[in-house]
Amino acid sequence: MTITTGKPRLFVVAGTAVALALAATGCAGDGQSGIPTETPEPPAAVSSDSGGAATDGDSATAPSTEAATPGVTVGDVPGNAAAAAALQGWTNDLLAGTDVVGKCWTIAPERAEEMYADADAISAAVQQTGLDGQFAVTWSANDTDVSVLRSEISSGYACPYVHATDDSGIYTDDDAVYAVERFLGRAVGDPVDPSDTEEDYPLICPGMGIWDPWGTGNPVVPPLWTDPDALDDVTSFDAESATFSPVDDVYGSVTIPIVEAGTARDLVVYVTIASNGYCLGAVG
Repeated sequence: MTITTGKPRLFVVAGTAVALALAATGCAGDGQSGIPTETPEPPAAVSSDSGGAATDGDSATAPSTEAATPGVTVGDVPGNAAAAAALQGWTNDLLAGTDVVGKCWTIAPERAEEMYADADAISAAVQQTGLDGQFAVTWSANDTDVSVLRSEISSGYACPYVHATDDSGIYTDDDAVYAVERFLGRAVGDPVDPSDTEEDYPLICPGMGIWDPWGTGNPVVPPLWTDPDALDDVTSFDAESATFSPVDDVYGSVTIPIVEAGTARDLVVYVTIASNGYCLGAVG
C-alpha cells in the first residue's frame, strides 16, 4: 500500500466543550483519549494456569494456553486485574517466540511487526505497575510505553500498541488504511478474522453530532453511523493500492480501488481517531 505521511489526528469540535484527543503519554496514564464509545466491561481476571493456546487461524480474542509459569510477570493495574491477565498471555507468547503478529489481527501486520520487534524493551515496560486511563491501560519503562485498549482487554488476549513515551500519538496512517481494509473485508464476506464483526470490534465512528471533515461549521452524526450498509454492494477491493491523505489535523481520507455492483471505481473513505483507534465516518 502507498501511504501519504500525516500526523495522528486530533478530533476537536470548535465552539463546543467536546475535546477528543489521542495522546500517547505514559505520564498521562492513558496512552490515548478520543471519541467516547461503548466498550464492554473487562472480564474477570484469567489465571495463567487456565488459558487456552491459540492454534493457527485463531484470532486475537483467543487466550494463550501456556501453562508454564511465565518468565516475565505483567505488572498489576490497581483496580483493573483483568488488564494484566489479558496482557500476560500475549507477553508469554512474545517471549516464547510465538507468532503474535498473526494472532493480533486487529493491528496492521506491518505495524505489529515493527512495534513488537524489541522484546527486551517491552519486557521491561510490562513488568512495571500499569496505569489505568480513560480508554487504555499503559505500562512504561525507559521511554517505552505498552498500551492496551479496553476492547483488547475485554477479549481476554490483549494485543498492545508499543510506542515511545514522548510520541504525540500512537496511531499511524497504516492504521487508518487497515481499518478501511477490515471494513471492506467484512463487506465482501472475507473478514481478516471470523471474529471481526462490528458488534465486537466497532470500526464505524460513534453516532455523535460532531462530524465535520469539510469544515462547514455544521457538524452532523457520521453518515456511516446512520447507513452502516452503504458499502454492501462492494464485491472486491485492492488493498495494495490503498493510499492515505490528511484532510486536516482532525480528519484523513483513504482512497482504495473497489468493484461495486459490477463497476470499478476509487472509493474515498473519511476517517478520524476515536477511543478504539481509527474509525470510518463517511464514504464518497
